[in-house]
Amino acid sequence: MPTHPYRYCLCTILPALTLLFLTSACAPRLRTSAWVVRFDLDSPEKVASVCQEAKQAGLDQLLIQVRGRADALYHSDIAPRAENLAATPVDFDPLGQLLTECAPLPLHAWLNVFYLWGGTTPPENPNHPGHPNQPWILTDNTGRPVSSYSPREKRLGWIEGNYADPASAEYRTLFVAVVRELLTRYPVAGIHLDFIRYPGPGYGKSDVLTGKFEQIWGIDPRLLPEQLSAETITAWLEGTQPPADRVLTTAALFWNEFRAGQVTQLLREVRQAVAQHDGPPIALSAAVFPEPSAAYLENGQEWQAWSAEGLVDALYPMAYFGDTERVSAQLRQIAANTPRAPKVALWAGLSASGNDPEQLGKEARIAGEYGYDGVSVFSLGPLLKEATAPASVEAIRAPRRTPDLKAGPAWSEPPTTAAPALQPPNLQTLKAIVNKGLGGTPPEKDLEGRLALRLQEYDQARQQTLPLTLKQLEHSPVTLPESLELGGIFRYASPMDSPARWQEQEALCEKARQRLLTGEKLATVAQELSQDGTRTMGGLLAPRFLDRFNPQDQELARLLPQGISQVIRVANGFWCYRLEGRSPGRQLAFAEAPWEAKRILFRRTLREMMADRAGNGQ
Repeated sequence: MPTHPYRYCLCTILPALTLLFLTSACAPRLRTSAWVVRFDLDSPEKVASVCQEAKQAGLDQLLIQVRGRADALYHSDIAPRAENLAATPVDFDPLGQLLTECAPLPLHAWLNVFYLWGGTTPPENPNHPGHPNQPWILTDNTGRPVSSYSPREKRLGWIEGNYADPASAEYRTLFVAVVRELLTRYPVAGIHLDFIRYPGPGYGKSDVLTGKFEQIWGIDPRLLPEQLSAETITAWLEGTQPPADRVLTTAALFWNEFRAGQVTQLLREVRQAVAQHDGPPIALSAAVFPEPSAAYLENGQEWQAWSAEGLVDALYPMAYFGDTERVSAQLRQIAANTPRAPKVALWAGLSASGNDPEQLGKEARIAGEYGYDGVSVFSLGPLLKEATAPASVEAIRAPRRTPDLKAGPAWSEPPTTAAPALQPPNLQTLKAIVNKGLGGTPPEKDLEGRLALRLQEYDQARQQTLPLTLKQLEHSPVTLPESLELGGIFRYASPMDSPARWQEQEALCEKARQRLLTGEKLATVAQELSQDGTRTMGGLLAPRFLDRFNPQDQELARLLPQGISQVIRVANGFWCYRLEGRSPGRQLAFAEAPWEAKRILFRRTLREMMADRAGNGQ
């Protein structure tokens, strides 16, 4: 077993060389953990192997996936039995066996929260929480339930399968009951939450939430920009956006906070259930995306605020992907910008798949240098089944530097969590939103003055131009924007990647472009060089309306059918498009238009109206 990190060494009487060696050996070290996926737990033999291997490796704890698809790898009267246990005896209890055979190793029950089902066909059990007939199934921003998506639509929508709507009080009640039952029946050391988020920015605008928002804000949130980023917020703060875009961004920021509040409400309710449990203290932790700004703005996962408020006892940022330089940048930013309530631990989530012991060790040492409490590896199977397993396990036992508690993050104020109820326009809420949207990096001076100006702009627009814009659109036919059918090649680059990595990805996208220019089949090039859903879908994308205010679309507007675009840089990488076809916009009533087209038309009309009023001195 590894040396206890706080053991004191009586080294003073030893020779200098021995003193140096033992002082190093007795230094505090990172604690070690691993996630154990459900497919490594679906037989008594596998469970026995997990416990034996984890003990031999000397890991300090395990995160055991007992709820993978809204089911149970344990005995439950609430959750359905996991379908991957169908071939096992009915009395087989993976969690019960783990707790017996892994003792005294602490086990944390890992539960997927909102992710309910990932199969191409519905669950066999019609009462399964992920069945399409359940009232809490998440809808996209057009009102369509994600349970109706085809496999192609799931890939295009960047969604794994069926999700529960975080705004569903009924689902939250069910999930909290699952947690209470589990804690009552099993002596686990902790509850570990995963998929505690929306799948992306294109989800969550249910009729109930949008109705509440429109009552206070005077605009349907489905007319607002779907995608926000730290760059968007910076341009909005600096006033470099056009006036109409600033107004829409202000409302979109408040909408995003409202949506995040739905996710955080479930965490609050789980926190209360854990606190009320009789028995030894239970640690509550969460696996989170490693870039806090994007996690909040795209997924409603405000984990920096969770940490500051102490809603969790530990955070596990999943820095799984990319080279060591990206992982290092992510771990550094997290450590520097995450305010932590007393006793909130920080674990670096690292990947065992494809990483040799040298890289794992390098990443673990980086985590130790930044003061992380431990390293958790995804997952135990790949970690221990490789020939290099002993070296990999030893590599993650890196020294841990004690963090300087006086050198806290540079937040202007500690981040506050979003409320589940909608907040009216106010300066303090907007300030909190901006701080979270920027990931804790210090905003510019005179922040409150700029925010007050943005609120004033919105208030004026709400009273004047917003209702006038809607009235104009609703009382006369509109012509839809052109519709484009596109194929594409995408190469991903993280904002945390090095300039060399960005150059490499751009070069690979340009290589794909050159092959398309020679007439090579799109499907072949996509299969070899694309990195998103187009890779498995012949390179074809979903049709989209042409938005001439979008820099990408300005390039696409110049293409003829079968034309190939230049390589276009975006916030997360590079695209090269081929125009498969275009259709002219047809005329119809605004109310009958698809929401994507409505957003484009509303933004364009609002821009024109605000420009006219400014020109007339109004």
